[in-house]
Amino acid sequence: MLAAISKKDRSSFQCPVCGNGLPQLLAPPPFDAPCSECGSYLWCRRREDTDSFLLEALPGRSPEPIEVERVIRTIVREGKPVTVVLDLSRLEMINSSFMARLIMLNRRIRDEGGTFFLKGLQPVVQEIFDRARLHMALDVIHDEADA
Repeated sequence: MLAAISKKDRSSFQCPVCGNGLPQLLAPPPFDAPCSECGSYLWCRRREDTDSFLLEALPGRSPEPIEVERVIRTIVREGKPVTVVLDLSRLEMINSSFMARLIMLNRRIRDEGGTFFLKGLQPVVQEIFDRARLHMALDVIHDEADA
């Protein structure tokens, strides 16, 4: 147990499924290596935050539904409503598959009584969201004052 705690405390970034500490900088895409602890595909990473479940999407990594499901199971494991914030600031582009996963994540978090927000949309990603009218299905924090 002590080894797991010290491994987790090495970094402010963690695997969103098992909490394993991750390096500040991950190899650039195509990085398909799983988490060394639980084997989950790292499409996002968790940042330390006591009030919410703060995730940071990683560029070039579009998750499969099962990967989103693993993160969802971790988020709802405690059985209490939680606030989830997904930071998209590192993404310069987003595809329709990723948008579908965001809608899935939003629906499941809300079904469990939680809240789901996106933040850090780059201009091209914001334009894609506007054209797809995703603002009608997803809540976006435009700056820290909105939080």
